[in-house]
Amino acid sequence: MEYSYHYNPDRLSTQAEATAAVCMQNLSEWMHAVDEIRTWPEYTEQPLRTLPKQAQKLGIQEIFVKDESRRFGTELGSFKALGAPYSVYKILAEEVHAKKGVCPTAAELRTDEYRDITQRVTVCVATDGNQGRGLAYGAKIFGCRCVNYIHNHVSDGRAKRMMNLGAVVIRIDGEYEASVSRAKEDARMNGWYFVSSTSWSDFDNDVPQHVMNAYMVVLEEAVALIPQLDRISHVFVCGGVGSIAAAIFQGFYTHLRGNQKSPTQMPRFVVVEPSEADCLLQSAKNGQERQSKACRAPSPAAWKILTWLASDFIAVPDSVAVEGMKALANGDEGDVPVVCGESSAASMGVVLGCGSDSSLREKLGLDGNSQVIIFGLEGATDPEIYESLVGKPPVEVFEAQDCFATKNSK
Repeated sequence: MEYSYHYNPDRLSTQAEATAAVCMQNLSEWMHAVDEIRTWPEYTEQPLRTLPKQAQKLGIQEIFVKDESRRFGTELGSFKALGAPYSVYKILAEEVHAKKGVCPTAAELRTDEYRDITQRVTVCVATDGNQGRGLAYGAKIFGCRCVNYIHNHVSDGRAKRMMNLGAVVIRIDGEYEASVSRAKEDARMNGWYFVSSTSWSDFDNDVPQHVMNAYMVVLEEAVALIPQLDRISHVFVCGGVGSIAAAIFQGFYTHLRGNQKSPTQMPRFVVVEPSEADCLLQSAKNGQERQSKACRAPSPAAWKILTWLASDFIAVPDSVAVEGMKALANGDEGDVPVVCGESSAASMGVVLGCGSDSSLREKLGLDGNSQVIIFGLEGATDPEIYESLVGKPPVEVFEAQDCFATKNSK
């Protein structure tokens, strides 16, 4: 398997910890967001899948997959359906409080009671699809306007799904960073809210902090469902600009540390990226933030956390993600079928690759005692692309998954 790899020599060092300390502190109160989202009518706990037969074939003890493919329904089907809507709720609650002196609940914001205020608010973001769809959903249910900026490589299907939720979608001629610049500038000029997890100021800004705290719903569900948390040896998360990986790694560290100042042992925290968008690996190799070929750059605040907690960075071609998608969808070896989209399946592809690449297996420290958790953070967010890559539509995989559950519940 083709890949680029870097081990982080600064992991858990005193200096890296000091650099990350303010970010960690600013993100330490995530349970307020988790508890709030659990009251929402669309909330249901999302499952932790086990792949015992695949684990046996690969010579490791356990493979867990945190499955986000039905988060708030398959039309959203991504962890990003948590962060943006929660941030919209907080933004609008603060707008209402500033104008009327009351703090509305999320339930009240779903009604028309404060629509005279909320309909004048605009939220925006630059997006590959998932964040924009989550933001459009939040704007729709809580009653404000939404503008999403997309770059050249975002599919028409993803753009359409944002528009179907009521968003205005503006396509920028350029790469992702060009859409970020345009969204931020338009927000500044128009008095809009730019809703992103990317923080340039150690997460001391309300919006990135709200987004990151809401993401911790995924972490808290996973921690509660893992049979023996202290037996997890490897945590695989796909990278993006680093936000969700930083959140998940911080959550594991916090839960495992307990009251100890210096935990005796931590799982390997592995970041997986596409070769063309490997800004985290390039930053790790160079010891400072670097852009990828696709002009992606790390979230500066998230990067401080990753520098301290991430152990391994690996970048792989898109074909590795496709292999991961297929293996999960097919329920290889007789395990439960799982829908996992192309931006999140590379982790599974890497674990599969370790079955035939002893060098990578050794680098990652995988052995017969390893208990691995993979975060499948999105489902089929563009069903047409999913079917073209996997060879079957997502609805077929969901049906097979339901049949598997019925058969194994008897």
